[in-house]
Amino acid sequence: MELSVMAKSKIHADRWEYNWNAEGNKAYSSLPELVTLGYDRFHEASPLTDHNHERSYEFVFVEKGKVTWEVDEQLYPSNTGQCFHTRPGEWHRARLNYIEPCSIWWVIIVDPAEQPGWLSFSDDEREQLAANLRELPRIVGVDSRMREQFEALRSLLSDDEPAPLFRLRHHLADIVLQLLYPRAERQVQSELRDAMLALTGRIEAEPERRWANKELADIAGVSESHFYRLFHSLHGQSPANYIDRLRMNRACELLREPRSNVTDVAMDLGYKTSQHFATVFKKYIGVSPSQWKKTT
Repeated sequence: MELSVMAKSKIHADRWEYNWNAEGNKAYSSLPELVTLGYDRFHEASPLTDHNHERSYEFVFVEKGKVTWEVDEQLYPSNTGQCFHTRPGEWHRARLNYIEPCSIWWVIIVDPAEQPGWLSFSDDEREQLAANLRELPRIVGVDSRMREQFEALRSLLSDDEPAPLFRLRHHLADIVLQLLYPRAERQVQSELRDAMLALTGRIEAEPERRWANKELADIAGVSESHFYRLFHSLHGQSPANYIDRLRMNRACELLREPRSNVTDVAMDLGYKTSQHFATVFKKYIGVSPSQWKKTT
């Protein structure tokens, strides 16, 4: 994840990054398997264009929100609690070259097949691990342990005193093993889950409709507060954010039509003013509707 080149590890409210090659990080010169570790919180859509990582895997854990990735012209939506990954040398980017509002952790790790002694694994173990990673699905659902491992690594790498290498290797290996052997997801009761998914289908069929949480809760047959928790558990975001994302996807389709204009699209999607529509569009897509139309 190379949004910018940072000279050294840096912590603030929205961004933190460790780079093995950066000056000041040579205390961990004996851990070349870890190329980069980072955290980002994006309040609005931000540029993230084509990039790749030679000899390395990149794993991105979505802590909050949704991110749609593009690899070889294929789109891969990843939601809260899921990990997306790319293989060594693969060019990838965020959809439309902009990453959506979200909170993510990412790690770039040297391919085990490329480095003898990778994290102190034996050659047989390393070769088996490399083979398993090559077969890993593009999107993997994980649980809260994934975030705990990222946070533990961040804490150790941010400490003024160098951390023992065995601790860093442990947390790094655990991230990889959680992806290869994820726990079974905790499921909402099957009948209620089916009802919620059916309701989601209704929302997707009418993104322009001004859905209210109470109305949706009544359809699902649960209280408004319970509906909100269920929806957030299934989709990793609030109903309002989910519907806004649907509208913006639909807006992109409508703006592709040669005779379309921003005002008409805004009205078709239920926005009272084109200004409000343009503000929401830029938040999720990264450019204004008129700018986006010019590039399609």
